[in-house]
Amino acid sequence: MDFRAVCCSWCSSTADPRGSPRDPRFLPRQWAMLDEVHQTDARLFVNVATGRFVRRDLPLVRRYFVIAGAAGGSVVLAERGFPHAARLLNPFTGSLLRFEEPAPSHSMVAAHVVGSSPPTLILVSEPDESGGSIAVADPDSESFMEPKGERFIFPATKMALRGGIYAAVHEGGSLRSLLVPAANKILDVASKPIRDCFPGPEALEKNRCFFVESAREMLLVFKMPRRIEVFKFDARSDTLEPVKDLGSRALFVGDCRCLAVDAEKFPSVEANCIYYVDVVEDELLFKIGVYSLKDLIEVWAGEAIDSFNPITLSPEVSPPFTVVQLLCNYTFVPVSELHQSVKISAALSALDPDLVARCMEEFLAYDPESEYD
Repeated sequence: MDFRAVCCSWCSSTADPRGSPRDPRFLPRQWAMLDEVHQTDARLFVNVATGRFVRRDLPLVRRYFVIAGAAGGSVVLAERGFPHAARLLNPFTGSLLRFEEPAPSHSMVAAHVVGSSPPTLILVSEPDESGGSIAVADPDSESFMEPKGERFIFPATKMALRGGIYAAVHEGGSLRSLLVPAANKILDVASKPIRDCFPGPEALEKNRCFFVESAREMLLVFKMPRRIEVFKFDARSDTLEPVKDLGSRALFVGDCRCLAVDAEKFPSVEANCIYYVDVVEDELLFKIGVYSLKDLIEVWAGEAIDSFNPITLSPEVSPPFTVVQLLCNYTFVPVSELHQSVKISAALSALDPDLVARCMEEFLAYDPESEYD
C-alpha cells in the first residue's frame, strides 16, 4: 500500500486492495476502532504499535448495521435487508468482503479476523437472553459454525476462547477443528492459577480473568481486589510462567476486549501497568484503575467514558477525552445495531397492526407548534 501511494505507475503495477478484499496483505493489523458512536459516519482508529491516530469518514456504514469493530481494525457489518448477510469492511481501503451467511443477532459481539486467504471471521457474543456463543465462518461458508461444549459455560470461557483463537491460529491447520481443543487446553493449563487466585465459584464471579495478546505473547491476567497476577502461556509446552515486568508495554483489560500498547508511543500511558474500569457503586461512577506491576499498587486515574451520547454522558466526564479514557473505553463492546433492529421489529410485530397504523397516522399529523399557540 505504501508502494501504491508513490505514483500512478507504481499504483497500476500492484494489486488493487479494493478489488482484492480476500488478499491477506491488505487486511488492517494492529489497529483498534476506539469510538463506535453511531450518530456520525466518522470513526477514530489508533495504531497500537506506532501510536498514530486516524479519523476516517465511513459513509458506507449508513447502508448497513454495524455489528462490531474487529481486533486489527476491520469493521463487521450486516445487510439491512433480511437475512442480514455479514460483511467485513476494511476502513482504510474501502474494500468490502462479502459473506453468504447472515450475521448473528446477539446484543453484544466481540469480533476477530484471522487466517490468510480467505480470512476467517470469529464472533464471540456476550451472554444475553439467548445466551453467549462463539460463531466461526469463512466467506464461502453456508452458515456460522457454533462449537458447543459444557466447559464453555464457566466464567473463564471468554479468556479461554480468546486464548484458543490465538493458539489455534499459531498452531496451523483448520481453525474450526483446532479452536475448541485449543481453548480446552488453555482451560486445563490455567486451572491451577485460576483455583489459586479465585478459590471457589463466588470468588470467580466477583473477580475477573482476561486474555491479552501482547508482542506475540499470550498473557493471562487475573484481577483480584488490590492485586493483579500476570502469566505468559506457552502453547508449545503447555505451561504458564509468571510475568513480573511488561517492559515498555501497558495492558488495557475489560470483560469484552483487551488491548496491549507500547507505552513509549503514548506519552500519557504508564509502562508496566495494567488499566481497567471499575464501577464505584457508592458514587455510581465508572472509574479508571491503574495497577503497577513494579510497585504492586493500584490507584484511580479519573472517570471513564460511560457513553458517547451527550444526552446520557455522565456530567463527571466531558470531551475532549484523554487517550487513556479512549483506550479504556475500547474494552467495552457496544450494543449491536442489528440486535436493536431485530428487537424493535419483534416488538412491532407483536402489536396490533391497526393500533400501529393509527399511532403512525397521529404522529405524522402532529403539529409541534400547536403546543406553543
